[in-house]
Amino acid sequence: MKVDISVIIVNYNVKAFLEQCLIAIERAHNDIKLEVFVVDNASVDGSQAMVKKRFPYVHLIENHKNVGFSTANNQAIKIARGQYIFIINPDTLIQEDTLVTLKKYLDAKPEVGAVGCKLLNPDGSFQISSRRSFPTPWVAFSRITGLSRIFPRSRLFGQYNVTYLDPDVEAEVDVLSGSLMMLRKNALEEAGYFDEDYFMYGEDIDLSYKIKKAGWKIIYTPSTKAIHYKGESTKKSDFSAIATFYSTMLIFIRKHFGGRYSLILRLLLTLGIYTRATIAFLWQTAKNLAPPIIDFGFILASLVIAIRIRFPHYPLERFRIILPIYALVWLISIYLFRAYHRKERYHLKPVLWGSIFGLLVNSTFTYFFKQFAYSRIVVMISFLLIVFFTATWRLVYRFTGYGTAKGPLSRLRRVIIIGAGREGKRILSKLQARPDMHYEVCGFVDFETKSIGREIDGTEVLATIDNIKDVIRVEKVDDVIFSSDRLTNAQILETIIRAQGSGVNFRIVPHEVEYIVAKSSVDDIDAVPLLDINGFAGPIDLLVKRVFDLIAATLVIVVSSPLLLANFIIGARFKQKEILGAGGQPVTVFVFNGGLGFMKNIPLYLSVFAGTLSIVGSEIIVFKPGKFYPTYKPGLTGLVQVKGNEKRQPLTQQEKDYYNLYYIKNQSIITDLQIIAKSIF
Repeated sequence: MKVDISVIIVNYNVKAFLEQCLIAIERAHNDIKLEVFVVDNASVDGSQAMVKKRFPYVHLIENHKNVGFSTANNQAIKIARGQYIFIINPDTLIQEDTLVTLKKYLDAKPEVGAVGCKLLNPDGSFQISSRRSFPTPWVAFSRITGLSRIFPRSRLFGQYNVTYLDPDVEAEVDVLSGSLMMLRKNALEEAGYFDEDYFMYGEDIDLSYKIKKAGWKIIYTPSTKAIHYKGESTKKSDFSAIATFYSTMLIFIRKHFGGRYSLILRLLLTLGIYTRATIAFLWQTAKNLAPPIIDFGFILASLVIAIRIRFPHYPLERFRIILPIYALVWLISIYLFRAYHRKERYHLKPVLWGSIFGLLVNSTFTYFFKQFAYSRIVVMISFLLIVFFTATWRLVYRFTGYGTAKGPLSRLRRVIIIGAGREGKRILSKLQARPDMHYEVCGFVDFETKSIGREIDGTEVLATIDNIKDVIRVEKVDDVIFSSDRLTNAQILETIIRAQGSGVNFRIVPHEVEYIVAKSSVDDIDAVPLLDINGFAGPIDLLVKRVFDLIAATLVIVVSSPLLLANFIIGARFKQKEILGAGGQPVTVFVFNGGLGFMKNIPLYLSVFAGTLSIVGSEIIVFKPGKFYPTYKPGLTGLVQVKGNEKRQPLTQQEKDYYNLYYIKNQSIITDLQIIAKSIF
């Protein structure tokens, strides 16, 4: 059967756009004899399964790795049977008349080797990359120096994007956008297809150059339009767009301008490209460094203000050592709480925790480093100002418009479920039934390839665990939930290792437990608990907790020491107790037997100092061989103890489990202080 047009789409992790693109092609079909190719570059978002299910007539080529735009297109071009080849990106939506209009144009103009149409941005504005000129030395110079942007209407400077021409006027051009172009198969064969030295970017310039060099014309026509969601098909890629874009310009110069221009001119052009790439890289780096630089400025300002308030007559030179030390401590503390991580840089919580930790560290200077010790009032005032300033500029940034879409202060947590079995299905149903939990389930990840594309209660199996890291990146996942009925511990660990460095929360669902426990919230969904795999708290939380225990235990022991002798004189003696320690192991502690009643538990502070107990922890349980209750380090007080006192009757084991799990997920110095306050008052 004769084929008029072969449609070729190269896809990489943009399933939703691909589906829309294919629907648009169906609507533009009319009476044209079409064949459609989708070349998938190892997507992990379920694109392949969607094509097989929704568009069974499409010729799907599944690559096992991302081979790039040029190679993927050539795979389909070599087997395409159409008189014309229609190259289109998946993030491009054509009109109903686009295929017909471009085909008729090529039918009527046999000297034209390629034709493209007017591309629009999603807001309806003209996309200037619809047509371009070859990057000759002058064109490249105008582009690199920014003259093309300063004088877009100038024929002299505006040649790169041909901005001096009316976008509603048909014109012969040098280059068409690779996001949409219809090529004559004969012209494409004479030109030699896409050059596979280009991974992404620049391949459309190279192909257009070869087509024109072969004697064919290239035409831009505004007689039909398409919307191009520019960048959607490339922004999820693994490489730097900056480096790739400028490296392709160097490849083009080497391939096509090697013998055409003098060595000096080519060297100057190459130097200009490297300079422009360096500027672009430095600009990107500056944007990434802006938050810590702004914070450091506000931290220094806060310290200066605090010093002026407390010591208005002292010269600042007197504080030339302490100022940078305190400032760096606070900046490093904020950094350690991930305040400059891409996903967290405009959130308030990491800044608050980092500021509190910095306060604790700087406060110790007044005790241990006398040469750096200044008024604690200065430290406290500085802390309050730092929290105010660092939080305020983030709030202003978030609500001025520009940064709002990049990372809202609160949002749904995106989740994938590992294991598409019965337990995974149960987890999904429970999460879907609780919209107040703020979870958005992106899909399943399973072990069997044949499961990919299968839907479970409307949620798709996206990939296998071999691609877990790509799934996390592409779907912007916050939490990975393991269903215990489909995985062994070895498989869970293997999956975590595969996804190492992804920055997500890995959590497991113990079978038939009734609570979700995570670092930031407690969620009761009938029978689905999520336990942090990597422990109850982060290393910084544990360090702060241990420091607090040491300070509190030392103060109590020192203050109560005069009463110890009196207590022994009136008959008090140490009594040994064997209790259940962290991890279910027995530990020995001591209390007073007899003597002053309020002194009975004072010896327990020695165990706190030794690390056997904590000020705040689980309830103290007498050890019984063969009986084990999952527990964290026991404490002199804790949430279970406080809630038991409030209820004024013994808690059930289910209630104890709930409060223990709640504490595990909320454990922090602030939580501990709240529990201590409730215990006292």
